[in-house]
Amino acid sequence: MKPTVVIPTLNEEKYIEKTLKSIRAQTIKSEIIVVDSGSCDKTLEIAEKYADKILIGKKGIAYNRQIGAEEASGEIIATTDSDCIHPRNWLSNLLKYFDDENVVCASGQTLPIKEEGNFLDFLCYFTSNVMLKLANDLFGKALFRGSNVAYRKETFLKVGGYNTKLLAREDSELARRLSKYGKTIFDMNIKVYTSMRRRQNLGWFKTMRYYLDTPIYMLTGKTYYEKVGESKE
Repeated sequence: MKPTVVIPTLNEEKYIEKTLKSIRAQTIKSEIIVVDSGSCDKTLEIAEKYADKILIGKKGIAYNRQIGAEEASGEIIATTDSDCIHPRNWLSNLLKYFDDENVVCASGQTLPIKEEGNFLDFLCYFTSNVMLKLANDLFGKALFRGSNVAYRKETFLKVGGYNTKLLAREDSELARRLSKYGKTIFDMNIKVYTSMRRRQNLGWFKTMRYYLDTPIYMLTGKTYYEKVGESKE
């Protein structure tokens, strides 16, 4: 079962090589699709060394994840971000759950890159990971992050893929719809490590607003980021 990994990019020359190297170093091989939304640095030049396909998307992370998934040749699609580092067993740990044909989606923790995060960063991410675990296991609300998730392409197509109108939370919104068609797994032992530059650029106020959107969405099914012009790209 060869998976496809979809990675949206925009001006990621500082991080993209480490991300792609960590995926190429996985214990199982995968197809890598990079979807770029107009980088003007060396992102594409670097990506060409590692990616199987490079697609040109547009501004909007949901749209770029969507066209990458549609082009995927794998039965299982994993998504991540272009500033993440992945342990060598990341893909194999995600894929093992799909031996159960009732599983449609699997995810795990996203944590700060050790060299970049401070105590508050680690606390914030760990707390949000616990919330996602509890939401999935106790309340049946799959609200997974696109930085660390895999799903069946067949089910993805059945639900219509990503809501490309969303500027963020496209990952949680998709996982919630996928959960209606089978089991969803959140495994705290499956980890990826992400850069803290976005959190540092946003500041704590906007960061906390972003994470508070998760419980609101869990309760109401509505996300703040469908209404305002803010995107993670």
